[in-house]
Amino acid sequence: MKKEYRKYWLFGIIGAICFGIGDWLLGYVDPGIVNENFAVIKAGHGAGYDLSKITITLLFGAIGVPFLMLGCAKMTELVTTGKKIFHFWMILLPVGWLIIHFTVSISIYVYAWGAQAGLDGVGGMLAMDILRMMKPAQIVSYFFAGIPLVMLLICALSGKTVLKKKSQIFTPILWMALLSGLKFVVSATPFTIGIDTFCMNAGVIIWFVYLMLQKAE
Repeated sequence: MKKEYRKYWLFGIIGAICFGIGDWLLGYVDPGIVNENFAVIKAGHGAGYDLSKITITLLFGAIGVPFLMLGCAKMTELVTTGKKIFHFWMILLPVGWLIIHFTVSISIYVYAWGAQAGLDGVGGMLAMDILRMMKPAQIVSYFFAGIPLVMLLICALSGKTVLKKKSQIFTPILWMALLSGLKFVVSATPFTIGIDTFCMNAGVIIWFVYLMLQKAE
């Protein structure tokens, strides 16, 4: 691992932390179910939810994009085949992540604003309509964010990277699945919901930290 790569892994960590701050502010709430149609909107996003958290979430998401993109782009140097297509998808990862970040934040904002204005029913209907409207964009964005992470795992499993074989266990998608799966085995609390929202950030942070710890050439 070349020594000059380390700054890019640090950039990636900074980017994921920025996104993580926002995701934690969105997810660490009362996990009570509001509506079966709401996957991300919880009881804690009601009248007591501080709307300034949405401002902070979107601000840190915007700040995090360039840092995360620098780290993701440099990961092209880790694979031994298909560098061009790998680079293409890695550049799209932060783009998809930001769009998902935005759509979720806006729906929560609308729901919380309605609750605080005494318009719970209207806020809920508008939030649902916004989620429905943004669903196609979200689906595309999940492909943007998911495909490069799956490609990275496949490359690691098939030995098509310059890394050691044990790198497989540090790939982001495995940690994302593990942390997200906690909600199925423990009781729902603000912490477990927060971890679920934070899981993608955690997986990427673990991966970049692993890269940082590799011996420099």
